[in-house]
Amino acid sequence: MHVLSRYSEDLKKIEAKGKVDIAEQLVEASRNSDRRPIGIMLDYLKLRRRGKLRLYEYFQYELYDRSKWSEEERERFISAHIHWPLVNQCNDRSWWAVTEDKWLSTVVLKHCGIAIPENVAVFDRGTREYPGIAKLSDARDVETLLKNCDVFPLFAKTMDGMWSAGAFRILGCTETHALLDGHEAVTFEELADGVLGEKSYLIQRCLQPHRFFEGVTDATATVRCLNLIRNDGLSVPFTLLKLPQAGNVADNFWRGGNLVCDVDPESGEIRSIVAKDKGKFQRLDTLPDSDRKFLGEKLPDWEALLEMNAKVAMVHSKNRFGSTDIALTDNGPVIVEVNNGCAFELIQIATGKGFLTDEILAFFESCDAKF
Repeated sequence: MHVLSRYSEDLKKIEAKGKVDIAEQLVEASRNSDRRPIGIMLDYLKLRRRGKLRLYEYFQYELYDRSKWSEEERERFISAHIHWPLVNQCNDRSWWAVTEDKWLSTVVLKHCGIAIPENVAVFDRGTREYPGIAKLSDARDVETLLKNCDVFPLFAKTMDGMWSAGAFRILGCTETHALLDGHEAVTFEELADGVLGEKSYLIQRCLQPHRFFEGVTDATATVRCLNLIRNDGLSVPFTLLKLPQAGNVADNFWRGGNLVCDVDPESGEIRSIVAKDKGKFQRLDTLPDSDRKFLGEKLPDWEALLEMNAKVAMVHSKNRFGSTDIALTDNGPVIVEVNNGCAFELIQIATGKGFLTDEILAFFESCDAKF
């Protein structure tokens, strides 16, 4: 049986979600706004000068609807496609590996006494060594690890990837096969040579979500904190909850069915629930398929989460624009990932507003970052 690598599978899904029918969206926008298509296109060309929005983003945020937005509000939106050119002007590129190399990041965090998921092994076909952790290079190594593992599930994520592309859960094994969440059983050879393929992976024990999430998700939801290292210290202007749903193993919003919530940075109160259906964002009044409202509830251990986030942000303060993904567990908050950046679009989707607040604009100016 040919098994496509999990990383390749996910990349195809991510790329497919970015393909939209512009002509169809233009017709729909014209119908919804009672404006002629040529007028909408001229409006887009004028608006894009500020935030460099692409046409599909203009439609995505419904910025053609002048009854919904003032001119100032529309100009607050920014394109996801200028994230790295803009953020890299704020950060020290020599620090990239400290966050983007998943194993190295756990070494730094653990040394600083910060709670992280337990590392179990690394899968890597190359010559690199990983002191203090088992290194797997082939199917035999994978089989030995799984047959001697006493606690499942395990979570596998690519060593240098983004968007959780390639991530999967290992539920256990038989004498001949590995049992993967959401996937038919595969032989150990298929797991090593197909699912893992040529990518390097960090394998960790899965975190148990805080009882707050009972009945909501059994996967790991994380709080995304945007961290700005300003001249007067740390600012956290946005916090989001990324909520896995529909059996997804990771919380990224591109995965069908997942939700994203705007959270009050000061109190931890959930202020919005946003889903995506057929390319359209939907702001919900309650959790889907649930009696639980969720809106207005406060996330647990919020002060401890903010304290941990601040410590991590200042350890990585050479990266003035960054973010952390933090899981809430019954044993306290746990750092899942440190990011050298933070998706603009995720904040705009969750809040329903443009990312370019006065504070954000002042921060970019302080970094001498040019659009």
